[in-house]
Amino acid sequence: MGINLALGQITAVIHLPIFLDTVGTVLVAGLSGTWVALATGFLSQLVFTVVSGNFTWLWFLPVQLAVAIYAGMSARLGVFRSVPTTLAGGIGLGIVAAVLSWPISFYIFGGVTGGGVSAVITALRGAGVSLGWSVLLGGLVSDVIDKTVTFLLVRTVLTSLPDRMKARFPVVTRALGRA
Repeated sequence: MGINLALGQITAVIHLPIFLDTVGTVLVAGLSGTWVALATGFLSQLVFTVVSGNFTWLWFLPVQLAVAIYAGMSARLGVFRSVPTTLAGGIGLGIVAAVLSWPISFYIFGGVTGGGVSAVITALRGAGVSLGWSVLLGGLVSDVIDKTVTFLLVRTVLTSLPDRMKARFPVVTRALGRA
């Protein structure tokens, strides 16, 4: 949860067009499975909303929960076993997250959520792209990059764990395709 909060806050403050607010959720999915990842994502989103005072984050709770489910399934399928499968998993999650967050961003916030993705949306609008498509395309670009980076970071952590530590987390072996 702390990883989600710290990285999410850093990217929000410096207005990066990525979020990194699900790294902890994906890591927990790779260590302990879907149910613990769901709890991590849920609590992270609630705490981040309260701590930041930005209630925009609460609207994106369903996306955080979908990330937990997707990451848990990915770990179960051994997606973190190689860089190519990790990249594919991250891209897939980015598409899922963008499609789920698009109606929230568009219908509830009119495409302005205050994050760095707003710069991408603004650039697309300046190029003459309609608001709806700008929000969707901006989300796709940001989410695909964000979730791919997230998956690569998590793979790096999982593969770097000492064998003694991996033994404490039975999901890791499966996540790395060794079960």
